Amino acid sequence: MKKWMSTAAVTLLAVSVLAGCAGGQEAPKPAASGSSAPQGKKDAPKVTLKLIQNKVEVTEQVKQMAADYTKENPNVVIDAQVVRDLDTMLKTRFASGDEPDIFFAKSYSGVKEWSERLLDLSNEPWMSQVSPSALPGMTINGKKYGFPSAMEGYGFVYNKDLFKKAGIDKLPTTITELKEANEKLKTAGITSYAEGYKENFILGRNLFNLPFAYMPDSTEMIAKISAGNAKVQDVPLMKNFFDVLDMTVKYGKGAESVGISYDNQVADFSSGKTAMMQQGVWTIDLIKKVNPNLNIGMFAVPLTDNPADTKLPVGIPAYYVINKDSKQVEEAKKFLTWMHKNGQKYLVDSMHLIPGFTDLKATSELGPLAADMNTYLEKNQTIPWAYSLWPAGMDAQFTKPLQAYVGGQLNKDQALDEVQKMWNTAVKK
Repeated sequence: MKKWMSTAAVTLLAVSVLAGCAGGQEAPKPAASGSSAPQGKKDAPKVTLKLIQNKVEVTEQVKQMAADYTKENPNVVIDAQVVRDLDTMLKTRFASGDEPDIFFAKSYSGVKEWSERLLDLSNEPWMSQVSPSALPGMTINGKKYGFPSAMEGYGFVYNKDLFKKAGIDKLPTTITELKEANEKLKTAGITSYAEGYKENFILGRNLFNLPFAYMPDSTEMIAKISAGNAKVQDVPLMKNFFDVLDMTVKYGKGAESVGISYDNQVADFSSGKTAMMQQGVWTIDLIKKVNPNLNIGMFAVPLTDNPADTKLPVGIPAYYVINKDSKQVEEAKKFLTWMHKNGQKYLVDSMHLIPGFTDLKATSELGPLAADMNTYLEKNQTIPWAYSLWPAGMDAQFTKPLQAYVGGQLNKDQALDEVQKMWNTAVKK
């Protein structure tokens, strides 16, 4: 998929697992594929389902789910690869002929790009239970191709105790209030951020999504840009985006932010070294592993001085899809049906994911970040993941000029010029 990305950048983990939620951290040490599955009397399992995905936050819980599936279905083993660079790995595997049976496709852009290779799941028994908000990201020309991994939202995850120490008694709902909060933290000797701008999904996807998502009709503007009738610079809140980006750099690690990884970002926040991080609900288990008693919450990133404008981006990051040319199509369908049937036990109770199905219920045990996201959902204060409408793979491309801006090599106009060139090139392919 992403032609510009190097195959050498791929870091994978071959394990008998199946994972959900979002983010991008280093995979744990390799485990033997299928090691948890019981063997037959003399022969190995008759069927192997090959799966590729890129989320490792709930690896241990997923190992248990995979093992349980094999206990119920002794002739099937789930052979999954958890990879850091999903797009490059998928291209490599399909090009080599070693095609997966089930894999992750990113919301809309990824589903659209792979749609010719995907099995239509419209008539699967669980499809009627998919949350309405999860349908657009999987639907191409009226056909539904995906099984939603999880409902996710992101904003500024914050340390309530550090906010209290700095005298911040009201969450920022405007860009001015955000700056005031940063000043209070600075006065108290507290570092606001250690943003992981080494990662595409943090800078070039989630943060850069905001000026597009806050538009009344992001679909129309993105279509105009792709058609050559508008430019990225024309997005109304683009200047405000840079104001927030500048804050995260000024009150954070400065130009060093471009070298900070997701792991380090979460570790600094979890250990109390920073008061905020631009992240989402998927970080909860990682935070708990470092500091299970950390007092945290999440609020939407403001881009204007009107509190009513401030909303949380919520969506489905990726879908499980089935390779229509798989020799194990029926087994793959059975696995997805089983995963939905047992979704409350595994997806919700074990993995602590927010389900993309109406018959699976989020619980209070999902933690404070999910609770805060649900507050925005209940108040209808959400915005879409507009980046899913960009040309495929643009988050990785856009990260490069934005990193150069953070590092001081480009100014705002130059960075946006580079973004525009990349966009133009992508739509001409």
